Amino acid sequence: MKRIVLITLVLAWRLGIVSAQANYPEAAEKFKRYFNQQQADSLFAMYSPIVKAALPLDKTKEISSQLHAQYGNITSLEVITRDAASTSYKATFTKGVLLLILALNDSSQLEGLRFMPYEDKKESGTDYNLERAGVTVSGTLTLPPGNKAVPVVLLIAGSGPTDRDGNNPLGVKGNTYKMLAAALLENGIACVRYDKRGIGASSPADESQLTLDTLTADAIAYVQQLKKDKRFSSVIIAGHSEGSLIGILAAAQGKADKFISIAGAGEQADVMLKRQISQNAPASADKIFPLLDSLKKGYPVQEPGGPLNALFRSSVQPYMSSWLKYDPQTEIKKLSIPVLIIQGTTDLQVAAGEAALLKKAYPAATLTIIDEMNHVLKDAPADPVANMATYGLPALPLKPGLVTAIKDFILTAP
Repeated sequence: MKRIVLITLVLAWRLGIVSAQANYPEAAEKFKRYFNQQQADSLFAMYSPIVKAALPLDKTKEISSQLHAQYGNITSLEVITRDAASTSYKATFTKGVLLLILALNDSSQLEGLRFMPYEDKKESGTDYNLERAGVTVSGTLTLPPGNKAVPVVLLIAGSGPTDRDGNNPLGVKGNTYKMLAAALLENGIACVRYDKRGIGASSPADESQLTLDTLTADAIAYVQQLKKDKRFSSVIIAGHSEGSLIGILAAAQGKADKFISIAGAGEQADVMLKRQISQNAPASADKIFPLLDSLKKGYPVQEPGGPLNALFRSSVQPYMSSWLKYDPQTEIKKLSIPVLIIQGTTDLQVAAGEAALLKKAYPAATLTIIDEMNHVLKDAPADPVANMATYGLPALPLKPGLVTAIKDFILTAP
């Protein structure tokens, strides 16, 4: 069966008018208790005849067991909406949050049960775009209520087609950045997250004209725009993965007040790529290494053809050259602001040693290592299959400790 978070589970849904005699508080409490105690027989007994026919006991046991294994116990059920046909709840589990919709008949039996991804409307934010040289960079602002100026975080996404929510078409659907913005909001901190040019709702980009310097200039312009906005008391850049390097460059040139590196590389890109190639495709090293060396020096190379064109096609070479020329350790030394470096121990894409290199280059930085946090900032084991499975789980919460580290760093003077 597919993971429950990725599907909508509908059990004999019936949208008829339900009598006012239906006792939703009692039914919800029973559902929570039976689910947490893994009493599938008791859950089955709550069903109306039509649901029992559609969802036999063996299927109830299978689904409830999978859901419990994935999300843990239900810790609370908060009513979101209520109408004549059903009641919707924010179902908070020990490992995530889902929307639960219950429909009862006039005997308070379950006539409908639906789990869906949960989205808090108040955390969705408002548009906060950047207009630069005819290009629209589309962003979202989450702003705490009130008239007092607050700190704002400019959140810079990682590499590839990763959007403002932290998702991309390559199987990453964890809503990492959206969750982080919501968590900051709860702590009185604003956040602007955005689609880089060529991604999502931002203006299309000609790949041959796109460089790391272009993306850095966009981030700098965002910083300057935020610094002029009277709603914000300070501007903090937080860069994730490749966004860490962009963030370092933008923080120095845009004069941000603080900088946060999250799962950022400490080595130059060519060093990292050569190591990965040596480990995973040693037979290709003799062909690839000279191409990397030429691009690092700013010299275009002939397309190698085949699978290697994904990395070395002519249109992407300007970006590669601009990326390879920067050494994160050299660039972070140019900062003179408070810096926080965060790294997880089960990150399969960026090793913990990368954070140590950044810390060595900038000794004044605060280094926070979070045990069993992976690259998408979720709780994950070292096992690659189980680790990568978390990339597609939007209801899985951020790793505990991440938000605390960021919040404490931002709200602590200077």
